[in-house]
Amino acid sequence: MRCLSKALCVTFLGLFLSGCFWVRPEPSLSPVGKKILLPLYIYPMWWDADLYKWDEVAAAARDVEIWAIINPASGPGGPPNSDYQRGIADLRAAGITMLGYVWTNYGAKPIDDVKNELDIYAEHFLPLGLSGIFLDGVNSSASLIPYYAELESYAREKGFRWVVLNPGTTIAEEYLAQKVGDVIVIFEDNYTNFLAHTFPDYVGRYPSERFAILIWGVPGLAEAREALARAQKIGFIHCTDDTPPNEWDTLPSFWEEWVELFRQPLYYLP
Repeated sequence: MRCLSKALCVTFLGLFLSGCFWVRPEPSLSPVGKKILLPLYIYPMWWDADLYKWDEVAAAARDVEIWAIINPASGPGGPPNSDYQRGIADLRAAGITMLGYVWTNYGAKPIDDVKNELDIYAEHFLPLGLSGIFLDGVNSSASLIPYYAELESYAREKGFRWVVLNPGTTIAEEYLAQKVGDVIVIFEDNYTNFLAHTFPDYVGRYPSERFAILIWGVPGLAEAREALARAQKIGFIHCTDDTPPNEWDTLPSFWEEWVELFRQPLYYLP
């Protein structure tokens, strides 16, 4: 049969060949598409260029979206002093989302005590640019949902946009189904345990932005990159080579290189 036109012949030939052969595509480059959830439990020593790390965090915000957890005294501890005001101003100017730390003792802390700390954050930190609350020591059982749902509602009434929950482990899926918390930290542990860890099946049923992981004791940049590659369904992540008892009181020694990973796409096989 004579082709009606050269272009039509090419089209028919392409369709014929596509039906006869399947060629595996080259792995496509995908942007990392993740944010850093940073426990910034470092005092803002702005007067010492070597010890002041908040400006390094602010500078990194040019390359990656950062949510920084502010923890003046295992909670607000009262109005921020002038040092914290300086540090918070630097982070705000960089466009960093800031969260105020509150310990909940797995639901055993009286809810009024937690609300009192939320009040302090709302009165003294919210006007400075704090936009969220980080509830730590969250109970992973569905039986505590009323406790945390009430705290989330209270935080939003106070004007906070974001509420992050940290059980540090797999949480009952009901928290996600009932939309309690914007982000949930479903792993906080060392790198060795992370390599053996399996995320719950429900991770694939919700947007990646609902999940965060925090990994300490990461030996170096190569291992941090491996953690990032394994966290494909996780929207927030942070790695550090620091270890307990204060694993979040420094930036990782590979901080600049860690930030750079978020600018460089990773290969993901289809």
